[in-house]
Amino acid sequence: MMLGRVICVVLLLLLGGCEYVQVQSSQLMSIKNTLFSHQSKEILNSQWQLQYGGYSNDVQPVTVQKNTVFVNKATDIVTFDGWKVTRVMGLKSFLPAWDIQDVGHERRFLVKGELVATHYCDDWVRREIVTGVRLEQSCRANQNYTNILLIDNLGMIESITQVVDSSLMPLQLRLKN
Repeated sequence: MMLGRVICVVLLLLLGGCEYVQVQSSQLMSIKNTLFSHQSKEILNSQWQLQYGGYSNDVQPVTVQKNTVFVNKATDIVTFDGWKVTRVMGLKSFLPAWDIQDVGHERRFLVKGELVATHYCDDWVRREIVTGVRLEQSCRANQNYTNILLIDNLGMIESITQVVDSSLMPLQLRLKN
């Protein structure tokens, strides 16, 4: 029985990539839910650094339903759905929280349910690089910018760089280990 669990864990690691990517098979999720029945859990041995403007702090990813939520004791909270940051709170600038919603090619930024800004984003473009894959999304507001996901050769996200508010300043989450 122990060997079966070890094989399942190895399959989860090989087939699941990392938990930061939302695209997962239903069979893999079923195995995962059977072995690990926690609703919310820390992703062990994973330290990330959060940077926004001149602000920098370490965060820990926690899986909540289908999202990865990066949190720390400084009450910084960044929710990532596998493709984009959908909510930012804390960081000395996001009180109250900013919510980000995609509707078609529109990316809408809301504070307390009120629309603050609308940007227009193209589909993600995949580029093969030496260390893995670089996914880029071109967006337009009062100036152009690019959201970026870097994925290593094992299929694990190692960097997330995205604009999360109307200032067009990018937020970056970077895997430290």
